[in-house]
Amino acid sequence: MLIAYKYRLYPDQAQKELLAQHFGCARHIYNWALEKKKLHYEHTGESLSRRQLQDLLVESKKEEKSWLRGVNSQSLLAALQHLDTAFSNFFQGRAKFPRFKKKACGWQSFQCPQHVKVDFDSRRISLPKIPGIRAVLHRTFTGRVKTVTVKRTPSGKYYASVLVDDGQQAPEPSAVQEQTTLGIDVGISHFAIDSNGDKTDNPRHLKRSLKKLAIEQRRLCRKKKGSANRARQKRRVALVHEKISNRRNDFIHQQTAKLVNNSHVASFAVETLNIKGMVRNHKLACSITDCGWGHFIQALKYKCERLGKNVLCIDRFAPSSKRCSSCGHIAAKIPLSVRTWMCPVCLSEWDRDVNAAINIKQYALADALGQSVCVKRSPAAKHVSACAAAKGAESFRHGSQEAPTRIVATI
Repeated sequence: MLIAYKYRLYPDQAQKELLAQHFGCARHIYNWALEKKKLHYEHTGESLSRRQLQDLLVESKKEEKSWLRGVNSQSLLAALQHLDTAFSNFFQGRAKFPRFKKKACGWQSFQCPQHVKVDFDSRRISLPKIPGIRAVLHRTFTGRVKTVTVKRTPSGKYYASVLVDDGQQAPEPSAVQEQTTLGIDVGISHFAIDSNGDKTDNPRHLKRSLKKLAIEQRRLCRKKKGSANRARQKRRVALVHEKISNRRNDFIHQQTAKLVNNSHVASFAVETLNIKGMVRNHKLACSITDCGWGHFIQALKYKCERLGKNVLCIDRFAPSSKRCSSCGHIAAKIPLSVRTWMCPVCLSEWDRDVNAAINIKQYALADALGQSVCVKRSPAAKHVSACAAAKGAESFRHGSQEAPTRIVATI
């Protein structure tokens, strides 16, 4: 299995200069290759391959770009590989067209695919041409180091992400059973709601820090552009954003670890969410992004993969909130303001989020066990639906003027 370990780096002044040189050269090669590909396609209608870009890079290093010899050549080739991956994601519809990288964006990174040494005794990480960087190696590992990605945050902190191949095979996923499956529905008022009725409060990390963030941003607006005071204040604003992100990540990892380490659950049922489409709602965009649903699902998946557990994803168009989990009746429309509603067929009163979590579990089990949607109703539910339909037909025959059954909702 491939496992990544993230460590904090504390380089000295000379090492910071070498790291900055690597950041700049990797960014330059990425932008240079992107421009080459765009111009070549405009003139010839064909795309440049990564091999052709590598040959052009070797020629330019000998002639006009001799200053690139001061950095690790493998890091420059890794930048070309990242550009190739960006174009693959674009052509497969997973991302937008690649854009040029900016020096002032805050985040800077480069990758070292080979010749990296992690020494736990001396607590140092040695990179090609940058040896002996002091690091906080708080976790040890065994295995072969594949790549090391060095990053500098907008607040000026340095981190190293070490990708390790431990040489072990991932455990086989356990069998999907109804008794060991837990449905999870994510929300805004509560971060997560499971099919057992348990709810996890939403900490709202961004909302709790908006006042402090507004103060620091107002101070930034008063600073003169290009001054040292503005640069220092910009780092203070970045620190506020970084603390919000760290608190959110810590909360998500705690919740996913609590769920995965539960020995009574072997499968988790979640809903495939169109988060990019949901954040187009300007009234809920801030609250949705503050929750971090995508990170939650991603962390849940890789932690389950390590322990041999399953993550079952249902279709995004499944009516999990509008369907009664008891009888299978699907309501026409239930607004977001309606948190509790009553089924007109079986007269079951449901909490909107708990009912959605139960439906997610039922849909996931039906898909995993090879059943179709039409067989998800129990025999008792079918009997209730048939009786309700017969009662409605009888009232119609006797000339009843009663209004059709509607959803009874309470806010």
